[in-house]
Amino acid sequence: MENFNNQQFPQYSGENQPYQQAYPPPLPSAMSEEKRFKKWMYKIFGGNLLYEGIMFGTIFAVAVVIGVALGVLMVFSDTPDIFDTFLENFENTDMGSTFAVLVATFFLGLFMWKVIKPKEIFEKKKSMNPKSFLMIFCVFYGCQLVFSLLGIGLEMLLNLVGFTAEEAVEAASGGSESISMLIYAGLTAPIFEEIVFRGYMMKSLEKTGVGKGYAMLISSILFGVMHGNFVQAPFAFVVGFVLAYTAMEYGIIWSILIHFLNNFVMAEGTTFLIERVPESIAPLLDYGPLLIFTLAAIVVLIVKRHEVKAYISENYNTPKVYYKWTFTNPLFIIFCVICFFMSLLTITRLD
Repeated sequence: MENFNNQQFPQYSGENQPYQQAYPPPLPSAMSEEKRFKKWMYKIFGGNLLYEGIMFGTIFAVAVVIGVALGVLMVFSDTPDIFDTFLENFENTDMGSTFAVLVATFFLGLFMWKVIKPKEIFEKKKSMNPKSFLMIFCVFYGCQLVFSLLGIGLEMLLNLVGFTAEEAVEAASGGSESISMLIYAGLTAPIFEEIVFRGYMMKSLEKTGVGKGYAMLISSILFGVMHGNFVQAPFAFVVGFVLAYTAMEYGIIWSILIHFLNNFVMAEGTTFLIERVPESIAPLLDYGPLLIFTLAAIVVLIVKRHEVKAYISENYNTPKVYYKWTFTNPLFIIFCVICFFMSLLTITRLD
């Protein structure tokens, strides 16, 4: 990307040389910068919408193909309830999500090829040591207790007006009910969500040249909104921010590892244990680690408060006009509206 502020211009340096400008020419007009930036953002948000569209379109296509095949089987089968049985079992799988994510990421890579190459996503950064990794993971996992309490508060407010977000809470915290769901939630999602949001999205946003902080913030917003769940979205935004910092400073391999440990080990592992221990012990397994990691996160943030403040001061100085151009982008607005209505589908009337 052309950086107008770093251009070198010739200077007038002697009477025997032809005259050259003794000062840089004026910077491009604000309108030129606005056009450049907005064009870049259309590419990024267009890629984001393409990814989401292909992913959900593939899931729908898989369901339709299987449904048609079952319909044909019903004609020649003596089992009339074969379709209902399939639907019941299909809902307990990843519903084609693993295949859909692979397809969507492939086409996103093609779409963003001129903006960012896959090798750039996995570029090496500064080395990670065990102490730094543990502190980052404490902050990451410690956020969950706060948002668990917020989820409870949201549920209580909805109950007062005759609604419930139980479906949203279950989607955000429920364990996998099949091997395919376990593979998707514990392995596929951590890898490909990082490649998409901390890779293609964040790296492309960084290439706008308006700051690392801007890139981390906007990619985290996209990650949070993408979940289409009023309970999960705020949490996903905050932990997405921790993952964005990790990928930005240490490399995407480390953000993938943190994401994997959270989904597969802490979430799925804890759910597995809770379902197999006495009810009196279950709350201890559920909230004990959350409390420990939350306290550890508080300690980390207090001890590192000066480093955090310095990092924010250094990296979060993007002019406000860039945020204005970002949040008023039609493709960004369309994405948010779609995810908002998806979130509404998770709220139902209280029986």
